[in-house]
Amino acid sequence: MDVMATLEALRLRLEARQDPNGGWGFQEGQVALEPTCLAVLALLGASSVRADKGLRWIRNHQNRDGSWAAFLGDEFSGCWTTSLALLALLTAGQLKRETRDAVIWLISDLPREAHWIWRWRFRTVDNRVSFNPAKFGWSWVAGTTSWVIPTAFAVIALKRSRGGNLDVAARIDHRIDRATEMLLDRTCPEGGWNSGNGLVFGVPVAAHLDATAIALLALRSHCRNTEVEGALRWLVRAVRGCPSPYSLAWAIITLKAYENCESGFEQLLHTAVGRLVSLINGPGVLEDTSGLATTMLALQTIQGTRVFEGEV
Repeated sequence: MDVMATLEALRLRLEARQDPNGGWGFQEGQVALEPTCLAVLALLGASSVRADKGLRWIRNHQNRDGSWAAFLGDEFSGCWTTSLALLALLTAGQLKRETRDAVIWLISDLPREAHWIWRWRFRTVDNRVSFNPAKFGWSWVAGTTSWVIPTAFAVIALKRSRGGNLDVAARIDHRIDRATEMLLDRTCPEGGWNSGNGLVFGVPVAAHLDATAIALLALRSHCRNTEVEGALRWLVRAVRGCPSPYSLAWAIITLKAYENCESGFEQLLHTAVGRLVSLINGPGVLEDTSGLATTMLALQTIQGTRVFEGEV
């Protein structure tokens, strides 16, 4: 299993997909922020000069209010991808106006349940929901309720931003605390996280490997929490035999992050990395840019690169 050779091959594939203007699409066609940010993060770890062009694309497409839209050409309103853009800029060491504006937008962006009228509605009219509306994070798009993956990425990015924004540190901590409570409130009964709630109309829903892995990265500093320990046990069970390179890559990143919290992960990681390398060599695999970049990030994590752990 030659990780270095695999990383070099993936780097060449990722660079070949870059749009002439510097961004990336999920596949061919419209450039989008998510694959661009993940590609930049992966190429920063590979010391590629193409990362600088991607960073310029990210900076040039920031909205005036500090946020980013999901797709090039979208209306000028921010969404969850602002966290990924902020993380890419912070990882590149760019503590400038762009990052501060993004932090201010993130801590000011509130989901529905953060407003009293929606909390009242969830407790009275829509009282079949299973979550506590007083515990909130971030939504996919503005004006909707909190979801797991946007919340987790926002927590990771804000933790990374703390040192450069001391004057708003209290606001950052407040949002992180509410988001942490929200994630712990929405675990699935079997352990781990779905994309939203663990119960829907009273029925338990299955956890998702990618959502669970990303939520655990956001909660790395709470590794002794009961819900976190249960989610980690679920992840260990689910990673065996996982057929998706994208989900397996996120699981590897998370298992490496928790390696010092739990014993016995070394062999599991070795097996998971071997399976990931085997999977990506199959025909028609990694046609999606986000999957390609996340695979690179997983293999870089094994070598010591830590992008998603935030402040522990």
